[in-house]
Formats: sequence, structure tokens, C-alpha cells
Amino acid sequence: MFATLLRKELLTNLLTLRVAVALLFSVTLGPLATYVGGLEHSRRTDAYEREVQQIQADLDEATTYQQVRPDFVAPPEPLAVFAQGIDKAAGQRMYVNLWYLPAGAHGVGDAHNTLMKSFAPFDFTSVVFLLLSFLAVVLGFDGLCGERASGTLRLVLANPVPRATVVLAKLVAGILTLCVPLALAYVVSLLILTANADVQLTGQHGSRLAVYFLVSSLFLAQVFALSLLVSASVRLPAVSLVICLFAWLIGGVGYGNLLPALVRYTADEPPHHVFVEQRRRENGLYSEQMSRWSADNPAPDEMYRHALWERGNMRFGHPLNHAHHQKLFAYRIEQVLDLSRRVGALQRANYAPLGDQARRVDRWAILSPFTAYRVLAKQVMRTTLDDKDVLRDAGHRYRDTYIGWLRGRNAFGDRRWYSDDPLHQEPLVPNPESLDPEMLRSDSPYMLERLAWAQEQSRLADADPARRLDLTDMPKFGERWQKTLPESLDAMAPGLAVLILSLGLGFSATVVVFARSDLV
Repeated sequence: MFATLLRKELLTNLLTLRVAVALLFSVTLGPLATYVGGLEHSRRTDAYEREVQQIQADLDEATTYQQVRPDFVAPPEPLAVFAQGIDKAAGQRMYVNLWYLPAGAHGVGDAHNTLMKSFAPFDFTSVVFLLLSFLAVVLGFDGLCGERASGTLRLVLANPVPRATVVLAKLVAGILTLCVPLALAYVVSLLILTANADVQLTGQHGSRLAVYFLVSSLFLAQVFALSLLVSASVRLPAVSLVICLFAWLIGGVGYGNLLPALVRYTADEPPHHVFVEQRRRENGLYSEQMSRWSADNPAPDEMYRHALWERGNMRFGHPLNHAHHQKLFAYRIEQVLDLSRRVGALQRANYAPLGDQARRVDRWAILSPFTAYRVLAKQVMRTTLDDKDVLRDAGHRYRDTYIGWLRGRNAFGDRRWYSDDPLHQEPLVPNPESLDPEMLRSDSPYMLERLAWAQEQSRLADADPARRLDLTDMPKFGERWQKTLPESLDAMAPGLAVLILSLGLGFSATVVVFARSDLV
């Protein structure tokens, strides 16, 4: 009997105009959103490749440790095409800088249209959340009260069939019906995505795509189950439709848009000018430390400080000048590292409340069975703030590893930090004490001649591969900077529990209400 009821409900649903219209729109809008997202992914991939090539080129050209910038650029997440989240806004590039600890990744590329930021992102998740969930409401609102009003429900129950079986048949048929436009739109979208040459999917991506489809199906199932509950609780289809649409608007669109505004009042946002003042104070302390050191360690006389500076690289310096700079940089870098730790702590204190607000939006969103789906979609596609924090933390750990590598090479106390001159390099002014002050003037014939000599020698040095740093043993960014699927599923557990409980509650309550109702 269950199979007969299931077949009847499936045919009734699939042959309705509402399903045909939803199928048309979902198969159009879902792939369209994926196609547009694929174009954006290609643009980001091009920017990513340019950044990686530039970073590698700079490393290949580095002749001093001060010029080494082993920044890490994460490739764009292809699954963000389905659920954008904050993937693009949070950035991809982790700067490995001794001067500061970045609060997060930075954006890559400059081909951004800032006006487009005023528009809400539209992706496949939006199609499911808005269009297909609306179809679930339209299919479920008259599932029981409609047949009760027309009298067909009395005919069905004239047979020896339990009412729970009737409810189960309608629930299963509704879910299968909703899966038809979802599956078709999803398959077409996947074909469009995989046809993009810039999209490289792995086995883990395939697992996440499967989980995403199951979560989407579960979301539509619980919306349909709750609509069926309303249908069992009222007699008139018109009343059921009004209640279902009101709940859909409030629980989905209304709550999803109101939540960010409410969350702003749950955490104090420190005034930015306080952070700026604190940072200025720390920079002032650093300047005072350097001034005291300079007073205790005076530089050699000006006649010994003649040198050629290019890209922070000092060439043709006098031995006395080199000796002073070695001591200067050895002390300065330690103070810089200490300054970066203090300012990094200030940055975390300043931006932590903002991050907490973003996390609270996701955390509180699961209280609604509607908005819980959007959070789950971002979590499985790794486009949440927590996912970006994994990249940030990996970048900070790599920075510590890189600093340890520099210390192992004694880079901070060696002249190779700021100069690629060999130890016996002829200085710009070999014997300044033997020259009179007039000859040491920058516009004197002697200095002009020596400067021309230095520039020619510097040009030859630039073409000399022996001047390049040997970075073969420099640690690579081998840290895991993305969540694994089990970690994502662990984060998804509360949201999944909400969807499953909503589905179970909708079915159980519908059976109880329907069993106690009369058909008159």
C-alpha cells in the first residue's frame, strides 16, 4: 500500500505546473550562478598565478636576506563557486614579514570592482535557499489540508492504511520531487564547473560535493516536513499557505538579514583610534630604543659612510661602515621582532571582537532551520572565517619557522643581511682619511668618477649569479592550511543536528496531529 501511495503522490507532484516552473528556474539560475562564479574563479586563478610567479622571481633575484620575502599565496577555493562565504573577501596571501604579524590573509590582484560589493553574492546555495525552499513550501502547504478540502483524503483513508503511512508517503514523495530539480541543476552546474580549465578538483573535493548535495537535500526535506506539519494543523489551504510563507520569510530571509544587525550589539567594538594610538605609542618606544642605541654606538665619521644603496642593499661600503651596520641590524631586528609581537597582540585585541561577531552570526544562524543551511554550505565548502583562520595560523607558524631558519644562518648578525659585497670588496672610497673634504663632496670630480665606477660595478654584480642567495634549504610553506573533511564535519555537527531534528520533529508532529484530526 505504501508503494501505491508513494507512486500516486509522486505523479501528482511531478505533473504539477509549480514543479515544472521550479525545474525551469533552478536549471537556469543554478548553472548561471555557477558559470558566473567560474569566471570569477578564473580571474582569481590568474591573479594567484601572477602572484606566485612574482614571489618566486623575487626569491630568485634576492642577494641579501633582507630582500627575501617567502610569502605564501593560497590558490582560490573552487568550491566557493557553490557557496561564496567570505572566501574572496578574506584574501589568499599570507605576508611573511618580520615587521608585523598579519591579522589575516590579504587579497590577491587588483582587478576589483568596489561598486560590486554593494550587491549580495549569488551562488548555487542562494538558488537552493530561495528558489527550491520556496518550492518545498508550495508543495507542502496543501499536502494534507488540500486533499481534506477536496475530499480525496477521506477516500484514501477508506482503505486499511495507517495515517502514519499516508504521512510518510507524502514526505518521501515530496523529498524525491524536490531532489529532481536539485539534482538536475546540480549536475549541470558540476558539468559547467569541471569544463572550466582553471578548476582542478581532487578526491576530497568530490567528497565535499557529495556532502553538500546531501545537506541541500536534507534542508529541502526539513522545509517540506515543516510545511506538511502546518498543512496537517489547519483546514484551509489558503490559511496554510499564509502561515508557511510567513514562516519562510521570517525564519529564512528575515532572520538571516536581521541577525548581523543584532549581533553587532553582543560585543564591544573597540574604537579604531584607540588601536592607532596604541600602535603609535609602541612605534614611539621602538624609536626611543633605537635612538638610545645610536647614542651609545655612534656611527663612524661621515667620510667612512659613503656607499651605494639599491633596494636596501648596501654596496661598496667601507669596512668601518660595515662593522657599524652589522651591529646596528643585529640589534634592530631583535627590537623589530619584539615590536611585531606587541603590535600583533594589539591587532588581535582590536580585531577579535569583529571576528567574534562574524562567528556569532554563523553560530546563531543554526537556530533557524532555514539559515542553518547557509552556514552548513559555507562550512562544507571551506569559506567561513574559521576556515580562513586555519590559513592565518599556518602563516604565523611558518613565520616562526622562517625566523628560526634565519637565526640558524646567523643572518641577523651577518653583513649578508643588508649587503651582497664579498668580504674583500673595494669600497666606494678606499682611503677617505687621505682625502681632503673638497674631494669628498658629492659633486666633486673624484666622487663623480668613483660613483660612475660603483654603478658600473653594481651593474656587473647584478648579472653575476654568484651573488644570488642559496635558498635551497629554506623551509617551505608545508603547513596544512585547510581543514580536512572530518574537521569540517565536526564543525557542521550542530547545524546538521538542527536540520535532522527539524525533519524528525516535522514528521513526528505531523503524524500526531494528523492522527488526532477529523476529516470533516
